Amino acid sequence: MRVHECAYRTCNELIPTDRRYCDKHKQYEQEQVKYRNKRYNKMYRDKQRNTFYQSKQWQRVRNYVINRDCYTCQVCGSAVTDRKIVDHIIPLRVDKTRALDTSNLWSLCDRCHNRKTIKEEQILHSANGLNKLKHISKERWKIYIQEFSNDQ
Repeated sequence: MRVHECAYRTCNELIPTDRRYCDKHKQYEQEQVKYRNKRYNKMYRDKQRNTFYQSKQWQRVRNYVINRDCYTCQVCGSAVTDRKIVDHIIPLRVDKTRALDTSNLWSLCDRCHNRKTIKEEQILHSANGLNKLKHISKERWKIYIQEFSNDQ
């Protein structure tokens, strides 16, 4: 089994490569994620979207979708454990009327979500991008995300 040192600064404990922190410093990782999310919300996300994502309605719908999808990424099938990412298939900036529509939502792992976001930006900046984003299906997104991982 391959091992490496815990990512905590002064810790030299050896742990499996699929983990970042040892059991002693696991809570540090969770604090870092909270800090990054808080910073992202404050610095980069606009106030209207931030208000929406902090609402009780969104929290309920997000929890429903993550449970419906059995805490698994709908593209690669990996378990969604640390961050509960529920993504809009048709982006919120394209169609705000489908913000809480569960048929427009799916669970993604962090890696697949990042790939989808990059592809979304590419499509948005192409000719007729908004219209294209409005009509991309869930199946098409799966193909785009899987192709993205094959290209890397």
